[in-house]
Order: sequence, then structure tokens, then C-alpha cells
Amino acid sequence: MNRTIKRGVRKLQRAFVFKDEDGAETGIGTLIVFIAMVLVAAVAATVLIHTAGQLQQQAQSTGSTTTQQVSTGVIVQSVAGFDYNTADPEAGNVSWIAIYVTLNSGSGPVDLGNATLALNYKGTSADLRYNTAGTNFLNASSNSGYSNIAALDNNKAFVSKNMSATNFGIVVISNPTGSLTSTHPVLSSGSEVALLVNVTNTFGAGFQQGRQVSGSLTPEVGSPGVIQFTTPLAYTSGVIQLQ
Repeated sequence: MNRTIKRGVRKLQRAFVFKDEDGAETGIGTLIVFIAMVLVAAVAATVLIHTAGQLQQQAQSTGSTTTQQVSTGVIVQSVAGFDYNTADPEAGNVSWIAIYVTLNSGSGPVDLGNATLALNYKGTSADLRYNTAGTNFLNASSNSGYSNIAALDNNKAFVSKNMSATNFGIVVISNPTGSLTSTHPVLSSGSEVALLVNVTNTFGAGFQQGRQVSGSLTPEVGSPGVIQFTTPLAYTSGVIQLQ
């Protein structure tokens, strides 16, 4: 009887020993899987955080660029025409024009040296750029107004001799920040210029009475300024407000 009991006890001991070892192995395996899952989750979280940061920076950069492009631009305030035939203005033509330009409200600086001035007249289109030659840039801050612009050069040499068919000149009306120079005519806050175009050179003749003229001043970045007017049916003076 005692032997039978001892054999039973040993069997029970062996059984318990086997169950303990099996449980330990299962626990270690579970722990390894748990640690692996934690590591994978940590790596995934790091990647997500990094990606989210990049996307946020890209979104901010894109938003800033878009805002700048939308707000930046120029406005054509008015257009004046000048007729040299002062003795008989009704029989003359608009020989050259002055396009008064400033910045949009809230706009960033605009370099007119990189802008394109497009004009359309009687089925002919012309694209003009700024000529960096000093003869096409004139500081006339003390000569504001249409008549004074016309009287900047009594011999009209600034317009008739130094303005080619494909270039426009610049007359500075206001330059509070000093950003408008002959080499880099940059419009900034508070500045205003008049763009001069020799109409006779550009189109082979001046603007006649009752003719439609359209165009735009397009900066490198930003919205363009619109030019749209019809010349009067009769010219009664040497200085004519067209737009």
C-alpha cells in the first residue's frame, strides 16, 4: 500500500512540475509578443508624428504662398493720354500715355522690372517691358498730376526719343521707402508710378478718336492691373483722361 501511495505521489509531483514549466514557457512567449507589439506601436507612432509634422509645415508653407499670391498685385488707378498737337487738338492723336499704378491693399512688393505691359489697339497686340536704361526712369515726385507729367520734358525727349516700341518708361510719383530705383523699380507700400508708353512708336500711329484700347499690367507674381478705355469722340485739350 505504501509503495502504491509513493508512486502516486511521485506521479503527481512530476505532473505538477510539467505544468509549471509549460506555464513558464507560455508566459515568456506572451511577454515577447507583447514587447514586440509595444515596439511596433512605438515605431508606428513615431512615423505618424513625423509625417503629421511634415504635412503641417507643408500646409502652412502652401497657405502662406497662396495668401501672398492672392493678395499681391497691382492696380491701375487711371490712364492719361497726351496729344502733341496743342494748336489743333481736335485733329490730333494720343501720341503717348501715362498709366498710373500702385499696389493692391495688403500687397507685397512688386518688381516692375519683371512685369509685362500688354496693350491691344485696332487688332494689334503689343507686349512691353521695362528698359533698365536710366533714360527710361525719371524721379518726378514733385511733379504729380497729368499736366505736370506732360511737362516733365519740354522737348518731349524722354518719350519721343528714349522710348522704343517694346519698352515702357517709369516716372516716380511717390517713393516713401526708396524702393523704386532705375535698376530695380520695386513698388512697395505707399509708392506710386506712372508707366509711360510711346503709342506712336508701339502701334505706328497714335490713338485715334472713338477707339477701344484694352490691356493689362501683369507682375511676375500676383494679380494684374486692368486697362480698359475708349478714347473720346473728340479731343479738346492736350491732356486727356482716358481711364
